[in-house]
Order: sequence, then C-alpha cells, then structure tokens
Amino acid sequence: MAHAYTWVVEHEYVTLDKRDRKTEQWILEQQMFLAAEGSGRRPVRAPRAQQKIWEEMVYSYEIEAERWMRHEEEARQRAAEQERKARTVEEEIRRIEARIRHRREAERRKIAEEKQRMYEQLKEQEQRNRLKAEKIMAEAWRRYEERWSTLPTSSETLAFASIPWPVVSPPARAEDIKPSAIVSFLFSHLHSETQTRKERIRSAQLRWHPDRFQRILGRVREGDKAAVEEGVGIVARCLNDMMAQETAAARQAKTSHNSH
Repeated sequence: MAHAYTWVVEHEYVTLDKRDRKTEQWILEQQMFLAAEGSGRRPVRAPRAQQKIWEEMVYSYEIEAERWMRHEEEARQRAAEQERKARTVEEEIRRIEARIRHRREAERRKIAEEKQRMYEQLKEQEQRNRLKAEKIMAEAWRRYEERWSTLPTSSETLAFASIPWPVVSPPARAEDIKPSAIVSFLFSHLHSETQTRKERIRSAQLRWHPDRFQRILGRVREGDKAAVEEGVGIVARCLNDMMAQETAAARQAKTSHNSH
C-alpha cells in the first residue's frame, strides 16, 4: 500500500512540474513582452491576449492544484485505511494466538491436574493395600503363634488344614506351600522385632524339624498324613536353605570387614 501511495504522489508531482514549466514559460514571455514594449518595439502579443492567457493559466493551475490535493488526500486516506485494516488483522491474529495459547495452557494444567489426581489416588490405593496386607500379615502371625502354643500338648486329631503352616494364606495342599511365601512370612517386619533373621530361622527349625514333628504327625488322620509329611519336608528344606544363605552372607560380610 505504501508503494501505491508513493506512486500517486510522484505522479501528481510530475503533473505539477509540467504546469510549473508552463507557468515559467508564460512569465518569460511576459518579460519579453515588457522588454519589447520598453524598447519601443511592437510586442508580439497584445496585452489583452496576454491577460487572457494568464487567467487561463492561473485557472488551470488552480484546478490541477485542487485535483492534486484531492488525489493526495484520497491516497493518504487509502493508505490510512490500509494501515487500519492491517492493524485490525494483526490485533485479530494476536487475539487468536492468545486464545490458542490460553487453551493450550488450560489443557496442560488439566492434564497435570489429572496426572496429580491419578497419582494421589494410586498412592492412596497403595497405602490402603499396604495397610490391608500388613493387617493380614499381623493377623496370620498371631494365629500362627497362637496355634503353635497349643499344638504340641493337645490331643486333637489333626488334618492338613489344622496344621499352622508358616505362610500368610493357609494352603489347600502341599504344593501350595512356596519357599518365597515362607521367607516373606518369617522375615516380616510386623513381628519378632527383637529377633535377628537367624534367630527367627532357628525358632522355626525347632518346630519344623521332621524328627520333632513326628509326635504331631502321629495325631494326623490317615488320609492327610502323606500331604502333611510332604508339606513338613518343604518347610524344613526351605528353612535349611534360608539358614545356609544367612550363614554365607554373614561370612562374606565378616571377610569384607576384615579386608578393610
């Protein structure tokens, strides 16, 4: 738009320049006329003719000047209108960009808040699960100790399900007794706080040694004896492995300490 305005102005200046040259030519002719009149020579043109030419020249100049001014004002207005439209477009673009930016920020905040909410829910769920698991473990240990406090001296007939197995969830058969479950049960931080890991293993071995368990096994009903014997064997072997691992770990720690 600025180039168009410049072209209009230059065009009007060219037109005025032509008119100025005509005016200069007429003035020169007037000077020559006056000089001829002063020297007594016959002027080329009569004064009335010169006056008429002058009036026509002035009138034409005024028309052209007015036209040039009008065109200049129109060009200025067009340029101003184009500038106003450009500003309007720029402002609208800025508003659109601001809306997009605000929407993206709102979406980011929403996503962050949703993530935080899910994280808090997950933490709460984990906390509930942990408390529930700890409660189950504490209750399982209480039942385990309570059952073992009466088992050696009682005279009741026993079944596989009557045996206080060293796991949280009572097994339905011998195959359900897993070494990992025994380790988790005996090494839980929810009981026996004053005992070391080795002390916990020794205490369990006194209960589950196959020879010691024979007195209890004699009270097991015939249909469950094989399953109970198998289960006792699984527990005894697991306890032996646990003790071996603890002994090896203690020996390694001692060797490492002495080397330093």
